Formats: sequence, structure tokens, C-alpha cells
Amino acid sequence: MDKERPPTLNAAFYRRKNLNMVEGAKPTGGGGPPPPPQIPPTATQHQQHAPPPPPRPPHQPPRPPSFAHRFATRAKNAVGRSLLLGGKVVGLVAAANIALYYYESNQVDNFFGTAASDDNDDNDSDDAESSKRLKHKKKRVLVLPFDNLKIIEQRKSGDFDNLTPLLFERNKQPTITLEAKELVDIIHKAASDPTISALYADFGEGMRYPMGYAHIEEIRNAIRIFNESHRVHRDPNINHNPVFAMMRNGNPKPSYAFGHSFQWNEYFLASEFSYVHLQARGNLNLFGVATTNTFLKGALDKYGVKAHVFRHGEYKNAPSILTDKKYSPAHLESVQSMTSSLNNSIRTCIENSRALNFDNVMWQSIFEYGSLTSANSAEIGLVDSIPPVDPLISLLDVNKIEAKLKLKKKSSTGSKKTDNANNRDDDGNEANKARKKMEEKFGLHESYSKFTATDTVSLVKYKQMLNKKAKIDGTRKQINAKLQKLSETSTATSMILSAVGLQPDKASSNREKIAVVTVDGNIASSLSYEIVRCLRCIRKDKDVKSVVLRVNSPGGSVTSSEAILEEIKLLDVPVICSMSNAAASGGYYISMNSEKIFAHPTTLTGSIGVFGGKIDATKWANSYGIRGDYYPRGSHAAAMHPLTPLTPGMKDNIARMVLDYYNYFKGVVATGRSLSVEEVEKVAQGRVWTGEQAKEVGLVDALGGLDRAISYARTAHTKADHVEIEHWPKNSFRFEDLPKMLSQESSYIDIVQALLTASLGLKDDAKSGSVEQLLSKLTELKLADKPHFLLTMDEETALDLIFRGE
Repeated sequence: MDKERPPTLNAAFYRRKNLNMVEGAKPTGGGGPPPPPQIPPTATQHQQHAPPPPPRPPHQPPRPPSFAHRFATRAKNAVGRSLLLGGKVVGLVAAANIALYYYESNQVDNFFGTAASDDNDDNDSDDAESSKRLKHKKKRVLVLPFDNLKIIEQRKSGDFDNLTPLLFERNKQPTITLEAKELVDIIHKAASDPTISALYADFGEGMRYPMGYAHIEEIRNAIRIFNESHRVHRDPNINHNPVFAMMRNGNPKPSYAFGHSFQWNEYFLASEFSYVHLQARGNLNLFGVATTNTFLKGALDKYGVKAHVFRHGEYKNAPSILTDKKYSPAHLESVQSMTSSLNNSIRTCIENSRALNFDNVMWQSIFEYGSLTSANSAEIGLVDSIPPVDPLISLLDVNKIEAKLKLKKKSSTGSKKTDNANNRDDDGNEANKARKKMEEKFGLHESYSKFTATDTVSLVKYKQMLNKKAKIDGTRKQINAKLQKLSETSTATSMILSAVGLQPDKASSNREKIAVVTVDGNIASSLSYEIVRCLRCIRKDKDVKSVVLRVNSPGGSVTSSEAILEEIKLLDVPVICSMSNAAASGGYYISMNSEKIFAHPTTLTGSIGVFGGKIDATKWANSYGIRGDYYPRGSHAAAMHPLTPLTPGMKDNIARMVLDYYNYFKGVVATGRSLSVEEVEKVAQGRVWTGEQAKEVGLVDALGGLDRAISYARTAHTKADHVEIEHWPKNSFRFEDLPKMLSQESSYIDIVQALLTASLGLKDDAKSGSVEQLLSKLTELKLADKPHFLLTMDEETALDLIFRGE
């Protein structure tokens, strides 16, 4: 073995060996023996001859980083941690939203699909297994609690009705507040819902919150659509399409109304239901429409207060509360005409709904007879049955037992045939006993046999589920729109989406809207400002193809009404007007730029007239040694002060302004209705007309409600298959409303009382407290300090505007 070879062969060894051989060779001319190989130095020898390493520099501490460097490092770390935490939070929120979406989607599908309602725990089946099998067979009845239902035209910002359930014990029923269009929409959707087999209206002792006649008419129309749910309705609700992808059944759905007693307006609503049940000891009080008016002139004379009123025209009766002691001939004529027209319209509706053939003599006899007993009412066909108590619970129990028996009959099999037969006999006997017991208690009537529901669903629960369904449908539309946009990027993307079952529906590129603007309440500066703001927003939206002006107002200030009308004239799209309970004076004024005007037969409209007034309390002040004076003499600056007497100059000025406003009002009506001023004068003079009368004299175009107005706008001014209905003003709570509410009261107890009153929707009757209010204002001398020229038919509105000074 070669002694020079290291224990481990490596390239470095041979490289050094060859290099040493080359360097040690001597050049020779002729050959010779090669030089002896040199032994490489060992590691110890190499270290002895190697130069010493350079000395190390002395140890220096590391240089500290600068402030900018430290700040950048910390910021970078903080940003990284924030992004990491933000990503986790976003992921959690997204996961929670997805889970919530699928949970609510499944909940809605179960509710509107095959699952039964679990609202009524008292109706749960004793047999859990049978209850599971019953789920897909249950049918619901939608209960409408009219005895505790408050119907309004539109919610106002600052309403606290949603907080009402939190302020009371659970065993007390809170007030349910709904807009009229919300209840109509709920009934329409119930007509298309295959799980809703019937409507049941509970009137109890009577409606706590009176309802306007126009609202009653719209609800009656919705009930009629429910009763005829086996048909597709095109009018008045052309926009009514089934919200469920199922075929309608071939049978109409029944509806029921039960009450301990009925007044005229309550029976007007109840008569549209398929069957009317009146408690055996109840009464039917059909006295017709009554109008009451309060006159304060005697009280004002007693206290030495004089109201100077300047009016055009003869039937402008709103200020009569301050100037008359009883009905004037013109006032009485107007009231008689209005009440007669309302009674005739309501009588016609009741006759059509109940298939009655009453003549005028019969109706007059009913009005003059007084309260009808339940037996009298059933005898002449005004009610269908007179049960001793509400039959709803008994009907549900019997139907549930019979449905359970039907399922057991279908589930019987061979091995248990004998046992099942015995069980069926027992169940059959139980069902027969329950049916017989109910018939003994309530009697035999066809309405009971047509009631097939086995469970109830409350109005609140049904509305909540409809809201959830609308929310989920909106989310699905957004997802569909994004998928549609994604599929349009390329054909390959579209094919992939189609392969995995995500092919979106074709979305319409033409988006169109109909804006519904609701003018609800006295037309004063605050309402005028809100409506003008809404109209300006609508004017900027190019998708809006038409505006439906929904008016529910007795009138108000001239200038506020003018501001709304002028803003309507600036719209570039056609305007259609729908009149609710009232659209009179200022409410009629703002409707004059409409292409078409719809009104209910019971709508109160017209009242084309103007009045202004001044309160003179100098005689009252003199009796207490109080004297008011003003400077400069002959000036109109103090004309509206209650302690300033009316001078001839002031009188001429107010009369001239009222006449100018009246002439302008007639000109606006003449232009809007394409009439001459002389023709307008014949129907003006401040006279109030019902909707039916107004159509005859040319003040409105057609009879119908909000649905019909929207249907007309859709048909005449839109082309898209799907048209979005957008309601204005938007419902929103404003925190600035709360301090205003609180500042109106002086003590915490009064503040709480005011909040509770607002949440309940209660309001003191202004007419019953008119004298106290008037005398209080006169004593405090807080009358308006500026003249008011009013377009209103309503006494309460007139007093409110005069004393509030808005």
C-alpha cells in the first residue's frame, strides 16, 4: 500500500502531490531518473511556519437603531398583526353571515314549504311520532286581530310602536301597528301561500283604533282577492303575482270574522269575509255614518274673545267652530250631502258582499230600529252564525284529530293490521265524539265544514317570515346578478358555472322604478320640507319612470301646499294621484299636476276654498285690567297679536289676501282639470265631496285605491318585466326627534307618559279638549304672531295651525 496515501482519498491530496512533483523536477537535456518524491509537511509543521493571524480589534457595542427605524419596525409589526386579526374577523363575520343566510333560508323554506307552524303551543300533538308525520299535511289559518290592530297611512320618524311589547307584561297583548299597504300586501301573499287555508278576523269587543273608510275599502279589496284566490286577479291589483312557484288550487279559500258586537264601520269591514259570526249575546249596531261638530262661539263670547274669519267660499266650514253656535244652512247642506253619499256607498258594498237585496225602506228601518240582537241579525242575513264563544280553538282541535286519523289509516301495514284496525276504531270514535261535541256547542253550519286548518299563525309571525323571505330573495338576486356578470366574462366561465349548476337567470338590463310619495297629515312647513326633499331625490334618479302621489291629508297652509305643487311640476316623469281617506283643500291642491286621479268612493276631497283669521281678545283683557298697545299706528306689524283690535286697514288687507289666494286656487284647479274658471266655481266654494261625488262632477278621474294607481302607472309608463316600487319618504328613526319630544314636557313622569302614549299611538281627542286648549292658549297669549291663510276642511287642522304658529 502506498504510504503517502492519506486515510481518506480526496482531490486536494492529489492536487498538492502533483504540484510538488512539477515544481521539484530539474530540466535535463537527456533523461535521468525522476527526482525522489517529497513528503508534504505535516499539519504541525505547517502551523509552525504559517504567519501569525492579525490581532482582533477591540470589542465594540452594537450601534442602537434610529428612532425612524424603530418606528418603522413597530408599525410594520402592528400592521401585520392588524391585518392578521382583521382577516380572522372578516373570515368569522363572513362565515357567520353565510351560516345565518343558510339558517334563515332553511327556516323560510320550511315555513313556506312543508313544515308546520309552531306558533301555537297549545295545538301541539300529544303523539310526537304522529306530529312528525303531520308536518307536511298541516294547514294554517292566518289570524287578523282587528280588535288590537292600528292601521295608519305611513309611519313617522320617531314612532316607538316597535318598543311597545317591551313596556308591558307578557300576558298583555301589545298594539300591532301596520301601514294600510303592509296589511294589504300580507293578505295578497297569504292568498298565494298554499300553507294558508283561511283567514280569521277577531274583532273582539270592537276595534280600539278606528279606521278610515278608504283604508277599510282597500282591506276589503284584499280580502276579496283572498276569497277568490283560485283565480288570477288583474284589477285592482294587476301587480299581484304568486310569490310561490306552485299552482293555485281549484277551490276558493274561506275567510271568517268573529266579534262580540259590530258597529257600522266594523261591520263594513267584516261583511267582506266569507262568513260573519256574531256572539250569541252580541249586538249589531248599524246606525249609519254620523258627523259631529263642536261650536265654540258661545264660550268665546262668554270670555270676551272674538274670532274674525275671512273666507271664500260659502261651504268652507272649518272655521265655523270659532264663528258659529250651530250649523249654518250651507254647513248643514254640506254635511247632509256628505253623510248621505257615504252611507249609500257603504250600503252598496255590504249588499254586494252579503248578497242582500235591501231597499231604502229596509235600510232606513235598520238605522232607526237601534241595536239588532244576534237572532235578529241572523234572521235577516246580516250574520251567518251566532256561536256562544269564539269557535276557532274547537275547530282546530277537531281538524287536528281528524287529520291524525287519516294519516294513521294510510300508515297501516300487513303484520299489524288487526292492531291498527282496533286503533283506527278508537281514533275514529274519538274524532266522531269531538265533532259531535263541537256541533252540539256551535250548531251545524256549512262554514265549519269548510274550515280545514289545523294550526294558527299570528299576523306578527307571518309578517316576520315574509320580511325574511324578501331579504333572502334580495340576497339571491344579488348573487344571481354577480354570477350573471361573471358568466358574461367568457364562454368558458359560463360553461363551468352551468356544469356545476350555477347558471344564473338572464337579468333584465332595463331597470325601471315607480316612486310612491306619501303625503300624510296636515300640510305645514315640516311636512312640506320633507316632501320637497323626497321629490328632489326622485328627480335625480333616471330609473324612475313615473311617480304615484299618495295623498292622505285634510289640507293645511297655502304656502306649504304651493311649495309641494311647484316641486311636483319640476318632475320630468308623469304623476298619478291616489287619494286615501282624505285629500281635501290643500290635499287636493297638490294633486293638480297629476295625469290621472284615483279616489275611493268614501274618500273626502274637494273643499276648494281659502280662509284666514285673527283672534281679538281685547275685551277679555280689559275685564282683567290688561291693555295692549302697539307702535307705529296704522301698521300691520302687530295685526295678528291677540290684544290688537282689528282695524279697517287690517280687515281690508286680510280680505284682499284671502280673495287673491282663492282666485289663484281656482285657476290651479281649472288648469289641472282642464275646466273653465266658471265650471270650477260651481264645484268650489269650499264644498267637501266624497270620491263618488267627485267623479260625477269631474274632480277625479276614476275610482280605485293605491294598487290600481300603481297598476295604471306600470301599464302606461313602464316597459320592463320587473318594475321596482319605491316608497317615499323612507322610514328612518332620527335621534334628533327624541330631544324635541322630551323638551315638550317638564317632568320625568310626564316624559315617560308621553313616550308611552307615543308608543301606543294614543292621542287625546282634539275636539273634546278644544275649549280647554283654546282658553289655555288665550290665557298664555301664545297665539301665532303671523297671519295664516289656510287650505283645510278640518277643524282640528285649523286650530292646530293657528295655535302652533308653524
